[in-house]
Amino acid sequence: MTQLSTYKVKLIANDQIIEYLKSKDSVFEMLFDKYGYARLERESDIFESIVSNIIGQQLSNKVKQVIYNRFLNLVKTVTPESILNIDTELIRQCGISYSKISYIKELSENILNNNYNFNNLDKLNDDDLIKELCKIKGVGKWTAEMLALFSFGRENIISYDDVALRNGIIKAKGYKSLTKQRFEQLRKKYSPYCSYASLYYYAHNDDELRWK
Repeated sequence: MTQLSTYKVKLIANDQIIEYLKSKDSVFEMLFDKYGYARLERESDIFESIVSNIIGQQLSNKVKQVIYNRFLNLVKTVTPESILNIDTELIRQCGISYSKISYIKELSENILNNNYNFNNLDKLNDDDLIKELCKIKGVGKWTAEMLALFSFGRENIISYDDVALRNGIIKAKGYKSLTKQRFEQLRKKYSPYCSYASLYYYAHNDDELRWK
């Protein structure tokens, strides 16, 4: 079986990070009082994360989970070998589009043919990591940014292309809308801790404590 990369993602807000964000934007007084110390801890299998993100594109979290659970029941273990061993029509019956199936099968073939590996991705800076991930067919900028944050645990990721994030910002700050220019101003303010800001805005969009 192909050996693929796994990462231990560990983003845990501390007093220094909280005070920094509060000093840059007073909205974090409210967000911290409501949600406490943001944290994201998980073990990430990069191949499975890419497959999951491709399958979940343009779907709500609820629908994505239903479809992905069907997919897991079918393949059992998400590896290049298991995906290539399953007929396309069976995968299609899970509710996954033909285009997404072609993307995950092509990635699986490329990995097995040693045309792509994940061994050195953690050594790249954020911009280069996102560019490298975007070379994978079916992975656009938004998907790459989600992978950088949730699968690689990068500390300075905030995505304008993420609707849930934008909605969280609008809701928290009382904006009527969020222009790209205003978003970029926030990105500069929150750097180098944009990922922690993102976690708070995701939580606020859902009105849910994500790090129980």
